[in-house]
Parts: sequence; structure tokens; C-alpha cells
Amino acid sequence: METQRRNEGRENPRNFWRNIGSLIQFICINDKRIFLWIGSSIILSALVPFPYILLSRKVIDAFTGNADYAATVSNIILMVALDWLFRTGNQFLDTELDKKVKRLEYGAIQRLFYKMSVIDYQLLDDADTKDKFGKATKCVMSLNFYELVLSVRTFFSSSLILFGVIGIIGSVNLVLMAVISLVILANAYANSRLKKFRYRMDSDLWPIDRKMEWFMQFSANIEYAKEIRVNQLQEFIFQKYRKLSDHYYGLLDRITDSEGIVRYIGILLSALQEGMAYLVLGYQILVERTLTVGEFTMVFGAITSFKNACSGMIGGIIEVLNRGRYFSNYLEFMEMEGNNRKGDKNAEITPGQGVEIEFRNVSFRYPNQNKYALKDVNVKIPPFTRVAVIGDNGAGKTSFIKLLCRLYEPEKGQILINGRDIRELDYNSYQKILSVVFQDYRLFSFSVRENILFSEDGEEKEEEIYRKAGYLGADTMLKALPHGLDTLLFKDYDREGVNLSGGEGQKVAILRALFKASEIMILDEPTAALDPDAEKKIYESFKTFSENKTAVYISHRLASARYCDRILVFKDGALCEQGDHESLMALDGEYKRLYQIQADYYAENPQSF
Repeated sequence: METQRRNEGRENPRNFWRNIGSLIQFICINDKRIFLWIGSSIILSALVPFPYILLSRKVIDAFTGNADYAATVSNIILMVALDWLFRTGNQFLDTELDKKVKRLEYGAIQRLFYKMSVIDYQLLDDADTKDKFGKATKCVMSLNFYELVLSVRTFFSSSLILFGVIGIIGSVNLVLMAVISLVILANAYANSRLKKFRYRMDSDLWPIDRKMEWFMQFSANIEYAKEIRVNQLQEFIFQKYRKLSDHYYGLLDRITDSEGIVRYIGILLSALQEGMAYLVLGYQILVERTLTVGEFTMVFGAITSFKNACSGMIGGIIEVLNRGRYFSNYLEFMEMEGNNRKGDKNAEITPGQGVEIEFRNVSFRYPNQNKYALKDVNVKIPPFTRVAVIGDNGAGKTSFIKLLCRLYEPEKGQILINGRDIRELDYNSYQKILSVVFQDYRLFSFSVRENILFSEDGEEKEEEIYRKAGYLGADTMLKALPHGLDTLLFKDYDREGVNLSGGEGQKVAILRALFKASEIMILDEPTAALDPDAEKKIYESFKTFSENKTAVYISHRLASARYCDRILVFKDGALCEQGDHESLMALDGEYKRLYQIQADYYAENPQSF
């Protein structure tokens, strides 16, 4: 509702100044020096028409009245010199202002994408948020922000010109000025309707455009390439894309047709206005003889400037209102706050003190889902404990981890760290105590060293990287890379980039977690892509690299559970069993059932482990 009220306000001309106020506030926060350039540009651009308007009368009358040639030459030189000076200065200011505004827009783009990277994961995983991000992106990526600033400048400079020429025209013929004003208002009204129509159409176009962009990225995504080719999905996908593009370009055709109609109206009104000016002023020269040729030239020049100033002023208002809608979308997205930003910035966890984790009556459902992913989970994990979390697919293991990482918030209950609700802790400080290897981990198109340390420095840590890589059996692999730790991953931006195998990439992801100074280590299926020998080596090293940490280990392979102090068994979103291996086997429950299934499988297929 707030967004709707804000956009409705921006459609109302009475709130024109509110839009300008929002822009001024934004500039004040980011770069106040731009006001100097905008103000100078407004004043100088307003002076540009007047040398010819004011001095042309003397020059033309001198030609027709046999005036002194030397005085006429002086007037011509003064007219040309002032025109050159004002236009040159205005061009310089325009160029500098253009650079400053674009630099401001670049900053807005950077803040936008940073905002998207820190926004709550729960908000990010939402179609409405993605649409808002797309609309905010349109503000800065489609020059809407840039045009908004220039529209404000145009409005004020046109206003100054208007006040300057209105007296010249009014002193000659008030009726003519009224006719010109009506024509300009009619043309402005048509353009205003077009802008509003374009904004409404853009709201319909954006979701389609986002889907089309996804299809374009999807078609070139190496992760989908095998599925597309093996299953011959090209035609199926192309048909979906074609339906979207047909709809998209159908809407664009409607916009183009509307723009054409407005242009035709503008051409007709402009022709009527020019004809009326010649008829009225010609009558005053030829019939009434109340106007000299020089005065005609001055007035006609003033009329042209009056027309341009009115069009600029009204166009500036329309553009500020129109661009203000896009700027509103940008501000709305930038003002979004999730629950993760409400923690106490002074509440930090002291490193090395140990972390106790407690889930107290925690229940959670994913957005738009009726079924609980977790239901009434109660568990307390003492500091420095190694915990295995097991269960079938969909049992709630990954949901348990996502809640612990504060990617989502519980619908009911509390998650406590050292007795304090994690929602009360500063989010950024909380993330520092976590080192996580997700099942669907991602490596980046950076060097191997940067993927491990997330730093452009770190050459002094090379020996330590190889030492810790030895825990995982990855030291030999890293040393064999073409440029060692400085080898770039993937070929996205460098033809010499290297593609790692699934197991090699998983080892790099684990190394990344080992280098983060954290109190809690979470490993979600960290050995899924590893061969049995490498997997066993990591199990045996688990105690070493989880030392002085509370460690949570998720795996479908129950052999890993025997390396942990405690085992949590999930089933259908509930924590159904917990204990160590021996106590759970004695229960003869879910854990024993799962363990026996895998034991039987490995007995029949010893090569699998």
C-alpha cells in the first residue's frame, strides 16, 4: 500500500516538488558538489537565447533604416560574441554535469547491487522482490535516473527563459501569446498521457523481460547444457521463449503506435502555431504598421524561445513525474529492510569462548508452503561438539541448517546462541562466526587463492593453504594447476581459466571454510562428489579441522556419523532421535533402519566404500 500511495503521489502534479525533494535528498547524501554544476548550468543555459533575441532587433532595423555601419558592426560583434560565450560555457557545463551525473548514477548502480547482495535471503527467494529489484535496476540501468536529473535542470532553466521572454511577447500581442500557450498545453497534455501509458506498459513488460532474460542466460548456462542436448529440449524451450517474445513485442507495438499518434498531433499543432504567428505579426507590420522588421525578428525569436521554454518547462514537469516513478521504485527497493538487520550491533560473540546452539520449539514452513519443513524441533548442542545430522531426503536437514545460518527465520520458537536469540544479535557479526560448505556450493571466476581466502592478498598464506589442503588430499591437485594458486577458475572471462572436477571443486570449497575464523563449522554433504578414498580421508581429518569449533555435519552416508560426538536424526521435519551411535543403535529405531540399509548395501557393494 505504501508503494501504491507513493507512485500515485508521483502521478499527481501537485507532488512534483516532492519528487524533486527526494532527488535533492539523494544527492545530498551522495555528492553535494553536483548542486554547484546543476545551478551553474541552469543559469547559463537560460542566458543562451537572449543575445540574438535582444540584439537582432537593432541589427535588422539598422539594415532596413540605413543606420551607421560601424555601430551596426559593433552590435553584430557583440551579439555573436555573447552567443558564442554563453553557448561555449553552457556546453562546457553540460559536459561536466553529464560526467558528474553519470558518476552519481554509477554509484547508485553499485549501491543497488550491493543491496541485492545483503538483502535477507528469505526476501531474495521471492518473485515480488525480484520484480522490485528489476524495476529498481531499470531506474539506473536505463538512464532513468540520469534523465531525471537533467529533467530537473531543464525545468528550472526553461522557467528562467520563460520569465525573460514573456514580457517581450506580451508587450507586442497578448492574444498571440495566449494562442501559443494553448497549443503548447495541448501538446504537453498528449505527451503526459503517453508517459503515463508508457509507465503502465513498462510495469507489464518488466516481468516478461525478466523471464526472457532468464531464458537467454539459461540457454548459455553450462550447468543446463547437458540436459538440453541429451534430452533434445531445444525446441521445447524455444517455443516457450517465442511465446514470451511474441507477447513482449506485441506490447512494444502498442507503445510505438501511441508514440506515433502523439508525434502526429505535435506536428499539426506546431504547424498551426507557426502559421498563426506569421499571420498576426504580419498583420501588425503590413496593415497596422505598429511593428518594425527588427521588432518582428525580436518577437519571433522570443516566440520561438517562449515555445521552447514552455515545452521545456512542461516537459520537465512531465519527465520529473514520469522518471520519479522509476526513482520511486529505486528508493523503495533501497529502503527494504528485512528482519536480519534489526539485531543489536553491540551484541557480539567472543571468539574462542565456545558456542552453545539451542533450537527451542522451532517450527518453519517455506513461503507459500502448507507443509512444515521443521516441526517443534528441540535440541541443545554444547560447545565444541561435533554433530551429525542425518535423515532421508526432505526430512528437514537442510532446513535446519538454513535456519541456523539465518537464511530464514523460524515461524515459531527460538534459535539461541549461548542463551540469546540469534535475532537479537547483529547479523554481520553473527555471519562471522559461521563457516559453511553448502551442498550446492559455488566457486567464482576468480583465482584459486581468491576462492579460498576471498582476498586479493594472501601470498604469505600459501604454505598454510597447501598444509590444510593436505588434510583433504588436495595439495597435489593445487600444485599441479598451471599457475598454482593464481590459476583462474572457469573460462568465463579468461580463455586460460581451468574447470575443476566436482570433487576438486568440493575440496576447494572445504578449504575456504577451513580458512574462515569461525566458531561454528557447517558441512552440508561436503563429500558428495568425492571418491571413497578422498571421503575417508576427510572423515579422518574431521576432528582436526573442527577442533575448537562447534561442528555440524550433514551426510547421507552414515559412516560419517561415527566420527561425531552426537547424532541428530530427522524424519518428516521432526527430530525423532538423538544420541551417539551406540545408543541410537540400541533404540532399534529410525537411525538403525537407515544404518542397516546402508550397511547391507556396502556389504553387497564393497567397492562403493
